[in-house]
Amino acid sequence: MKKVDYLIIQSTESGEGTPVTKSDIIELHTTDVRQGGFGWKRPGLDYLIQPDGAMETLISEDNPTAVDLWGISEGKKGIYGICKHIGYVGGRTEKETKGKDTRTKDQLTTLETIVKFYILKFPSIQILGFNEAPAKKGEDNPGFEVSIWLEEIGIDEKNIFKKVKK
Repeated sequence: MKKVDYLIIQSTESGEGTPVTKSDIIELHTTDVRQGGFGWKRPGLDYLIQPDGAMETLISEDNPTAVDLWGISEGKKGIYGICKHIGYVGGRTEKETKGKDTRTKDQLTTLETIVKFYILKFPSIQILGFNEAPAKKGEDNPGFEVSIWLEEIGIDEKNIFKKVKK
């Protein structure tokens, strides 16, 4: 497996309690825009964490995404590298009107386990929320402040993403 530089935590941006399957994500992300999808060549999530904590793999370990493919970089001082995207089912209020931290106890346990595993595997990895990527600033996704949560679970500051200064 290639060295992973970034671990990006996001949500499916689905309403609290709304079921989302692996197939739902693949279909939404890869269906043509004219048919209501995103029109991507592959799903935008590597892993999907269900409310019961089960983790489903959408993209295999040996096929990570180059960060710049989805616009995390910003010009000359942009950030580049290889990333893995972890999405939890939820992230919006029940009626999907705004972002909300809908993580269940089981999702929290799985997220923490994944984060700590990736730090063990790649000691210099940077972890961030989807909304912390420069091109995604101001978005509600993932519905919670990833950097604060990382501090709460004892992640070393060196692994918490800090925006590159221009």
